[in-house]
Amino acid sequence: MRRAILAAGSVLLIAACSSPADPAPPPAPSTTSTAGTPPATTSAAPTTEPPPEPITLLFTGDMLPSDDLQAQAGRNAGGQGFDFGPMLANVTPLITAADWAICHQETPLSDDNVGLAGYPQFNAPFQLAEAERAAGYDACSTASNHTVDLGMDGIVATLGTLDRAGIRHAGSARSAAEHAQPTVYDVRGVSIGHLSYTYALNGLPSPAPWAVNLIDPGQIRADAATVTAAGAEFVVVSLHFGDEHISTPSAYQEQVVDAVLESPDVDLVVGHHAHVVQPIERRPDGRWVLFGLGNFLAQQAVYGADLTPPHRDGVIVEVSVAAAPDGTYGVVQVGYVPTFVAAPSDVIQIAPPFSRARTEAALLARDAPLVDLTP
Repeated sequence: MRRAILAAGSVLLIAACSSPADPAPPPAPSTTSTAGTPPATTSAAPTTEPPPEPITLLFTGDMLPSDDLQAQAGRNAGGQGFDFGPMLANVTPLITAADWAICHQETPLSDDNVGLAGYPQFNAPFQLAEAERAAGYDACSTASNHTVDLGMDGIVATLGTLDRAGIRHAGSARSAAEHAQPTVYDVRGVSIGHLSYTYALNGLPSPAPWAVNLIDPGQIRADAATVTAAGAEFVVVSLHFGDEHISTPSAYQEQVVDAVLESPDVDLVVGHHAHVVQPIERRPDGRWVLFGLGNFLAQQAVYGADLTPPHRDGVIVEVSVAAAPDGTYGVVQVGYVPTFVAAPSDVIQIAPPFSRARTEAALLARDAPLVDLTP
């Protein structure tokens, strides 16, 4: 189910249907015999079909289920398992409204809820994936500095849990064959390629060269060419990078993005990891960079009496993609909805004014022409 979430006053471009031309008038009666000649025919004036409605891709920040957040999900379930649904309920209508919604699953997911843990080596309940699917997510990026917290067993459990929930994924793999298979989503007839990478693994070794994608701009450019050759018409690159709790992109982030965008195959860059919102930028060539989307569902420590720290800020970003006259696909609009994780309930809310002000200051720091989609 899809519904529009444009706020009042936002600009929505709708291509007008052109009406058929008036039919030609009938020929005047002729005094000349037409016996033996074929009847005159008239051809209908050509009609112009309206261009397809843009597809909408939705992105959110880190899914980072700490011990305390898992405990809250346990309380939500009355001690019978875990229920993350109430935490996502307020934003579910926005997520389900998009044609394709992509989360960032930063931590491993358990397949049997044995050995659950939070920081520093995570293992989240499998009910989180079920709640993500129920909230409307279609896919998740999975390359992060926590991907190998539990080694290959954790990767196998995470991807199997996502598979069972019906959520696609990119960024980690259970085998060399799976790693070599390009990730392409069919979104209302448009092929969307998805690639995902992380800057590091918290000092842990990768269990195999293909288990998790590490940031290497040359390799990313090659992978983007591969996914394009596999049929992708629009390519999204998810990057887990940046300095934690710093809203200004680091020099490393800038260098990586510049190098990745040397590829003509990359259309959109989506960043995570900083745990606070970072700017959105439109490049002169029309491509977009979402440097960091903050935390989406995360209960990092509340310091002292402050229940409103900026690492509880997040943002929903909706990217509208449409075909150009030459048949290529590009971004025609980027909209946002600021969010905030309330304490102590861990319910994601539409951001209250103090949080919205922080988020908008970060998002708009590079003067990107964004549309406020807050309902």
